[in-house]
Amino acid sequence: MVTRYYHHISNRISNRISKRISKKINFIFLVLILVLPISALAQEEKLNAYPALWLVEKENSKTYFLGSVHLLPPTAKWYGGVVKNAFMDTDEVVFEVNMTAEKQREAGIISRDHGLLGADDNLHNYLNDKDYALLGEHARGFGIPPVALERLKPWLVSITLSISAVLKEGWDQNSGVDKYIQTLAAARGLKISELETIDVQMASLWDHSLEIQTQMLIDTLKEISDISNLTLAMVNSWANGDTDKMEEVFLKPMMAQEEIFDALVRKRNNEWIPVIEGLIAKKQTTFIVAGTAHFIGDEGVINLLKAKGYNVKRIQ
Repeated sequence: MVTRYYHHISNRISNRISKRISKKINFIFLVLILVLPISALAQEEKLNAYPALWLVEKENSKTYFLGSVHLLPPTAKWYGGVVKNAFMDTDEVVFEVNMTAEKQREAGIISRDHGLLGADDNLHNYLNDKDYALLGEHARGFGIPPVALERLKPWLVSITLSISAVLKEGWDQNSGVDKYIQTLAAARGLKISELETIDVQMASLWDHSLEIQTQMLIDTLKEISDISNLTLAMVNSWANGDTDKMEEVFLKPMMAQEEIFDALVRKRNNEWIPVIEGLIAKKQTTFIVAGTAHFIGDEGVINLLKAKGYNVKRIQ
């Protein structure tokens, strides 16, 4: 499940994770803020991906919505054409969270404070022997000593393994939509805002019972076993802007666990709407980038805005 929905967590989860593991999970619950290579900034007109882009026009304002995949294969070329034209007209860029260096440090503290089991507890207490063996198999495949995960709570292990799996498939944080747009926005000196705080975003992952977290981890272990097909389906549906297929591969697996779906998607979507309405009311052009899962489906931001009377047009 978490493999389908990338969130920022600290590149230093806790002092108990080895330096080797820290290198492998060098991301911040939706993308690290690193310097994007110049070659990546050259990505342009030879496009092979056309992600969904929506627009709300109201009086003297334009508000664009771009569905993001936070890590992508470096071969995905999506910035150009309609997306580029919209971005070049932009006055303010809005992300789920504006991941500054300070926010990265906060994410690390949150992960440390909410990611460790008690001194007399360990991960094996929550997994049967078969699942625990599968956990060890996957961890070793990513170069992570299983013992390094034993004191971590299941939600954090799920994130660690799922991102490691995607990175092993060749997906790159520097190719992710958020990172790319943020670098361009900073280069242009644009105002960068956010839809929520890092505390709220992180809580959507950790603030669950250990039983719910364990089910999250078990689902992740199963998905990793078929990671190649899963990642291919995800990137193809996103690249083609195929909302029906995106619902199938991004949303439906999460919806099978009501509490997780409510925390990760439904609740946050509804909390974002007043923020987005405030942005729409501004006499400017605003470019909102958020995970694809937030914009699609019956309870996605696009349908929520339509239900409130906004004319939302799909322009790509």
